[in-house]
Amino acid sequence: MRTTLSNYKLKKISIEAYKNGLRLHFDSILLFRSQSYPSAFQLSVLALEEFSKSYSVEHYYYSKKINRNPADSQFEQQWLNLLYLHPRKQKAFFGWGLAFDYKNSFIEMIERGELEMQKQKATYVGLHKRRRIIDINGRISLPTQISGPSAKKMISLLNDYLIDQHEMKNFHGFHFDVPEKDALLTSALYQQLKEWKHKSGLRKVPNFGSRLRQRHK
Repeated sequence: MRTTLSNYKLKKISIEAYKNGLRLHFDSILLFRSQSYPSAFQLSVLALEEFSKSYSVEHYYYSKKINRNPADSQFEQQWLNLLYLHPRKQKAFFGWGLAFDYKNSFIEMIERGELEMQKQKATYVGLHKRRRIIDINGRISLPTQISGPSAKKMISLLNDYLIDQHEMKNFHGFHFDVPEKDALLTSALYQQLKEWKHKSGLRKVPNFGSRLRQRHK
């Protein structure tokens, strides 16, 4: 019996997590268009987490494959457990150089764990906590307090991110270390992404395609 994950399984998890992220992203758009804004927001954050997981597993898979060192089972278990920590996945999503593309105030909000709090608010009815004590005198938190603009912003962030990946792949000939993930970035997917006309307003630099077009003017 194996004590560490096989390269096959690592690769499979990375591919399937990316596919699942795409499914969640387009489901969030459907919910947004149906004016179910809390659910649209929730699914958009879940999509972000799946894309983050896909990247983390891809990086581990590639490192393991290149180094050809036998993995340490204790380390691998600790690393795998990190994939179940939602705030960590949200932070890790912006940890691959992506943080430089977005406004500092937004990145700081992610680092404080506020995105996870918003996701929880979009999902459950409940009471807020103050220093780990449930505030019985506070207002009841309702998912319906998550607005359309909040959902639109999250969806737009991911849509731009996916368009960037497609345009990088077209320019460089590849984008991922797993070719099967590159194969998912099809022209049909690109057209589907371009149907979303909104912008997040969170970027502080233009996306890859815009920078490329400016360079060749």
